Order: sequence, then structure tokens, then C-alpha cells
Amino acid sequence: MITKMKQEQFFGRIRRHSILYVEDDAALQATIGEFLARLTPHLFKASSAEEAKIIYHEQKPGIILLDINLPGISGIDFCESIRGKDAKTRFIMTTAYTDKPFLLKAVELGLTRYLVKPMTSDELIDALHKAVEELEKIDPTLGRVDLGRGIHYDGSTKTLIVDGKNVPLRRKEVELLEFFLSHPRETIPYEQFEHGVWQDSVMTADAIRSQIRNLRKKCYPELIKNVSGIGYRFTGGGDGIA
Repeated sequence: MITKMKQEQFFGRIRRHSILYVEDDAALQATIGEFLARLTPHLFKASSAEEAKIIYHEQKPGIILLDINLPGISGIDFCESIRGKDAKTRFIMTTAYTDKPFLLKAVELGLTRYLVKPMTSDELIDALHKAVEELEKIDPTLGRVDLGRGIHYDGSTKTLIVDGKNVPLRRKEVELLEFFLSHPRETIPYEQFEHGVWQDSVMTADAIRSQIRNLRKKCYPELIKNVSGIGYRFTGGGDGIA
């Protein structure tokens, strides 16, 4: 299970990726679909492999979450048809089975993970986190966030890219920036930084001001705005997400 800090970072990263969710059980699709919609604005849903194929070719999602037992074409056959031409897309399979032939097939198809139903939200987040890690390893540009004014944050190297040059960040600067990225356009109260970034260590007013001052210097002053008496708001570029 990923740590609380990595979960916060994951929530910022998953927003940059698209997910295709394929499930023929309407009630389950509604429940899991609602959960996924809170993670990314780029969510597509299908009730069969045939419908999923159309969406796949139109949208090219980075992650496909699907059930093995679909009406008509099975999840395995669907995955196999895509995998023959596409080694990049990450697949997460849900199944009620743990038999050996299926597990061997899963290895052959390069599944990111298979989840045995009923799956928990933590299990799903873990699987999606792994899929995001794999995608960003395959294509490092997917891990870049547009901060505006020609500045990007590279999540894979934990550095800023300013005028084409890498600008290193200290560990706490990385943690603070990624925390902001997981809460785009939100006004974040001071105490939330203590729990989300400093966690077990003591956060002082001087400490957070110092870290924010450093980020502003390395980016630009308007990137992080003071909200008097409440906390800070991250503006980023556009919606803050590349």
C-alpha cells in the first residue's frame, strides 16, 4: 500500500492521465465510475469490449480498467487484441478468479495488475499508482506539468524545467509543489500543509513561508497566492495540469 505522502502526490499525477473503465454490471460501473471521476477528468466508460474498442481508437486512453468476464468478447481477448499493436497502454484487470491459467495469461499480456473482486479503494489506488509509474517511465513527458510562463515540473526527475534547463528542487520543495498539484486551484488552509506535507515533523509559520518563497523564486511570484487569514492557493498555468 502506498504511503499517505505518495497518495497525495498520486492524486496530482493521475489527473493528467485518461482512464477507460469497462464493466457490464451497471451498479458496479456507477459506483467505481464515480470514484474514478474524482481522480481524473479524463474518464471514459463502456459496458462491453465492442464499445470499449470504439472508445479506445477515438480517445487512446493511457489506462484501461476492465473486467475479465464481459459479454461477447472477453476482457482477456480485448486486451490481447490491443496488446498486439500497443505495448504502452496499461491494463488493470478485475476478476473473480485466481486460477493458474489466468495468471499465466496475465503475465503474457503484461498486465499492470489484476484485482480480485470485491476490490477495495486502496487496492484500486495502488494499481492505478503502479500504472501511472509505468506510463511515465515509458514516456517521461507524461510526468511533466505545465506551471505556466514556459515552466514545467518533471515528476519523474523531481526538477523544474525553465528555459529548457533543469532546475533542481530540494526534497521539501518537491513535497510542497506536489501537494499543491494534488489540490489545483484550491485554497488550502495552513493546518492542511502540516498534515499533508510536514506530517510527523513540526511545521512552523517561518518554515512554510520559506519553502513557498523558494518555489516562487524558482518559478514566479504569482504561482502561489496568499489567502489572508486562511492559507495559500496554487494558480499554476491554465488549470495547472499539462
